[in-house]
Amino acid sequence: MNKNCMIRLLESQDIPLIVDGFANHNWPKPASLFEAYLKEQQQNQRMFWVAYLDNQFAGYITLKWQSKYASFAISKIPEIMDLNVLPNFRKAGIGSKLLEQAEKVAFTKSNIVGIGVGLYAGSDGGYGSAQRLYIKQGYLPDGKGVTYDYQPTVPGNSYRLDDDLILWFTKKLSPY
Repeated sequence: MNKNCMIRLLESQDIPLIVDGFANHNWPKPASLFEAYLKEQQQNQRMFWVAYLDNQFAGYITLKWQSKYASFAISKIPEIMDLNVLPNFRKAGIGSKLLEQAEKVAFTKSNIVGIGVGLYAGSDGGYGSAQRLYIKQGYLPDGKGVTYDYQPTVPGNSYRLDDDLILWFTKKLSPY
């Protein structure tokens, strides 16, 4: 990991940099999404970290204390959500560092953390890199199959292969 990597909590002045960073990679994300995340952070519902490499925005991750995924919600398992690293900063260890930061904080309230991942790869890599990262970092499927829009899928039914078709993983945390 580059020693010029800084990870810290989201601040309002980060939002335009995040929006511009993703727009510059043809990956539009509205400012309203990050404004909502910041509000949830201020209300202690979500944590949001940004990563900067050599003072340039590189990626982010969030930790939601109350998951929408029923299995995690019932068991009070916090959910790591929305790990994104800009393409030109990938393979620099930023995703791993962000994941470790979220895990450390999740461990303060639970000995298990959860994460969901999409199923497709695609020309931009899709979720392929994330799938590999989570397994390398010790995440295992929760054994409950995939969901679509947080609802269990039913064998024989058809589901759209998009960002809402998710396989869920958990990791037992250990103190750092």
